[in-house]
Amino acid sequence: MTATADPATGELLSIDADPRVLPYDECPLASRNVGKILGTPLPDLRSVVLEKFAGTEGCTHLNDAMRALAEVPTLVRELR
Repeated sequence: MTATADPATGELLSIDADPRVLPYDECPLASRNVGKILGTPLPDLRSVVLEKFAGTEGCTHLNDAMRALAEVPTLVRELR
């Protein structure tokens, strides 16, 4: 997964998932839905991913990776 965010607002500007070896048929299909979270502020991703990728729309591994982006602002602050 790759993503970019606006450094001033923290808004998710782009996201792409490149599925590789995954355990279930729905996992690669889930990568097609990542655009649903574009425009979301990074700190909100923990709840937004759970909301938008409920049921069969997601893959637990991909959902975890997208939710982890919520911590990027904290990591950036710590690096400064």
